[in-house]
Amino acid sequence: MSMRITIVWVVTAVLAMATVSFGNWVETFEGGQFDLETWNFLAYPQVTGTFVQPILEAEDGTHYMAFDETESVGVGGAAFGAGFGSDETFTDVRVGAVVNVAGDASHNYHGLLARARYIFSDGTATPAPGVIADCYLMHIDWDGGPANLKIDLEKAIQNQNIMDEDIEVLVPNLANARSYYAELDVVGSGPVYVTGSLYEYKGGPLVARTPTMVDTSGNDWWEDPDRHDEVFTGGISGIFAQNEQPEPAGFHTTFGSISALSDGPSAVALYPLDGATDASIVPVLQWVEAAFATGRQVWFGTPGNLEMVDPSAEGASFSPGLLEPGTTYQWRIDQIGSNGPVEGHTWQFTTGQTAPVDDFELYADTADIAGTWVHNIEGGFEYIFLETGTVNQGGKALRFEYQNQYEPFVTEATRTFEAAQDWTVSSPSSLCVTFRGRKDNAEQSLFVRVEDAAGNQATVTLPYSYAVQSDPWRTWDVSLSDITDAGVDLTAVQKLTIGLGDGTSSGQEDDDRDTLYVDNICLR
Repeated sequence: MSMRITIVWVVTAVLAMATVSFGNWVETFEGGQFDLETWNFLAYPQVTGTFVQPILEAEDGTHYMAFDETESVGVGGAAFGAGFGSDETFTDVRVGAVVNVAGDASHNYHGLLARARYIFSDGTATPAPGVIADCYLMHIDWDGGPANLKIDLEKAIQNQNIMDEDIEVLVPNLANARSYYAELDVVGSGPVYVTGSLYEYKGGPLVARTPTMVDTSGNDWWEDPDRHDEVFTGGISGIFAQNEQPEPAGFHTTFGSISALSDGPSAVALYPLDGATDASIVPVLQWVEAAFATGRQVWFGTPGNLEMVDPSAEGASFSPGLLEPGTTYQWRIDQIGSNGPVEGHTWQFTTGQTAPVDDFELYADTADIAGTWVHNIEGGFEYIFLETGTVNQGGKALRFEYQNQYEPFVTEATRTFEAAQDWTVSSPSSLCVTFRGRKDNAEQSLFVRVEDAAGNQATVTLPYSYAVQSDPWRTWDVSLSDITDAGVDLTAVQKLTIGLGDGTSSGQEDDDRDTLYVDNICLR
């Protein structure tokens, strides 16, 4: 479904949704016929009736379906056409299909869509009749010809692209005028994790994979500004093709062996992210499993030496223990469902020299981070936010706003660990806090406080009150000896506080809010 169309109307209607359930559908076109009697083909605009879906025979005798539109959108031809193999709705799903990249005309797009919800407009509330849809989708995009083949992810709301930033990857080959196998995985309901993959053939070598798009009900970094749309929690699955431009007229794309599988999508790596460098030497591997999974097999090791962990993890996390610094490791989660193990993707990370205390990558939204880093100001004020624009590394940071012109003239954010933390495992010498402020912040003290499970506390203050005015990111190394000298047991750390102010008025103007960004708190 095109995210590149500009449609400016609003349609109020009940979306086509059934009860979300588990199930699978598969279409092979065997014998030149549809396996499924439930196919539904729709287009926008749906005026000329020139969008057709013939089943064709390949030279090897196999069959595939073409999506053909011969008329230009300027004379009523379809800007895009979609096909849904079934009206069955899915939560977590893998949509897959054989796709073909052919021709060098502009505006060639096709791909896969999931969790689609749609209405069919009769044209009274829209410029023309046709399907109006919401969905997650994966483009197979050779707009600039096969030499510039890429895959990308988008989210559509009433046929409109709401992407402010692209989530895409270029296929690193030139021999691209050929067939591939494409997969779109959608997992989770809050947040939702969307990943697109392209393979040489089904079960074959990976050609390209997009970064995972994380969709929350807040304004995500990749969305148009000020959007607060809800995540899509379920819908139907299908395929699409598009060309909104008047020249060349229409589109021609092909699909073979299409499927939508509720027991297909892979688990999603939360931490460390695939390809991460400078990862913790004492990591806790964390992931999100698809809804079908009732168990899992964890595989871990150095490249080429993956071994199954026995016993496996009881939940969606695993601690491999103290790792070697500067070493590359791989891991994989095979989810177990009613039909046995489903092999997952293999992820890779390289350790650095540090052990993170909080890098803020695992928080889903502002409510999540504010519920973990709790401020001390009474009255229902909000001062802790998840930041996705100003970050030091990864994609997330903590934004800490404060108004120390008011009592108590000190603002704190405290994380209380569910279980006391042992900060001595990797033999660190300092607690590192990476931060940046703003030039127009009022000068005031920045401090950290560490408290152990017995209630012993140590507070260390950065000696430069102007540090909160730093535009560049800075790293403050807090000596752990200053904390242990105050009697804190570093083998049982219960609370960590970041604070601003010294108990006297900061001199900020009325209603003025200053801001500190914090990222990558670690031990080294």
